[in-house]
Amino acid sequence: MSNRLLVSPVSVGREDAPQRMQDRLVPPLLRCAARTSRLLAGGKGVGFGCTVAANLIGRDSRISFRLGGRGSFSVRTDDRYWLTYLLLEQRYEPDLDHFLYRTLTSKDAFLDCGANLGLWSIAAARVIGDAKRVVAVEAGARTFAQLEQNWEDNNRSFTILHRAVGDVSGKQVSFFASVGDHASATLVEGLSPEDAEAEAVTTVSLLDLINDQVARQATSDALIFVKLDIEGVERQVFGTLDPARHGNLVVLYEDHGSETDHVTGFVLERGFRTAFLGDDGTLEHIQGDTLYRLDELKTNPTRGYNLLAVAPHGVAASRLAQLFGGWE
Repeated sequence: MSNRLLVSPVSVGREDAPQRMQDRLVPPLLRCAARTSRLLAGGKGVGFGCTVAANLIGRDSRISFRLGGRGSFSVRTDDRYWLTYLLLEQRYEPDLDHFLYRTLTSKDAFLDCGANLGLWSIAAARVIGDAKRVVAVEAGARTFAQLEQNWEDNNRSFTILHRAVGDVSGKQVSFFASVGDHASATLVEGLSPEDAEAEAVTTVSLLDLINDQVARQATSDALIFVKLDIEGVERQVFGTLDPARHGNLVVLYEDHGSETDHVTGFVLERGFRTAFLGDDGTLEHIQGDTLYRLDELKTNPTRGYNLLAVAPHGVAASRLAQLFGGWE
């Protein structure tokens, strides 16, 4: 994969720190060992190998990655979720990476709803250059603490908000977060992992976040990109959006591989146009009569697949038509 992307790690270590010998040697040795493990043992021990390698490279129980679009992203050395993607696979959500690299500009805004440790906010901030127009919203207290660390490491180049994104603001809710896996978290108790602990958190509505950014727009063709990773409440939040009023929105949302009752069907009913993001940077339009294509495209039931939604007409559709064709 080309390093001319936003988040693909190009090396290990902070931007302002010299790279040590083990920073260069350990990752390729790990990747060689992982390939051997996958060939001989079905991949057993790969996650453990990532944590061992991270401890050899990292400092103070953390490891930092320099990103292709500049900026640094750090995770704990026992974080198998992130280490597998960044240290071993050397990429994360390449579908989003391709899309944002091509479409996001300095005049736009970026709302990272369900920001986790802030990877996409770091990348967007490097493009946009205005901390007030890049907002990372995270509900989980433990995850937010690590997000705050990445915010500090990147010179507070974006805004952080400890809230849960919902359909209204100011509501006190329970957020269910896994003790051992920060990637497993939701506002819906029935979808929560077995080891989840309930945390009290206040909601902020997506509409309020959008309206705040509308007030900051300096040009009529500026777009608001919304990355929506809020498992279980996508329909409630999408229900507050009106394509007739939000022609400047590009909503990037997840349709999980295990779901046959596709979120995309609801998004289409709301009047938005949608497209499936391919890992190679291609887009495939999904319409009401081609919704069945998602069953063919979502081949991995454990993965969340990214799609985008825009109003049929408006400045967002216009920009996508110029870049990809077929949107107006």
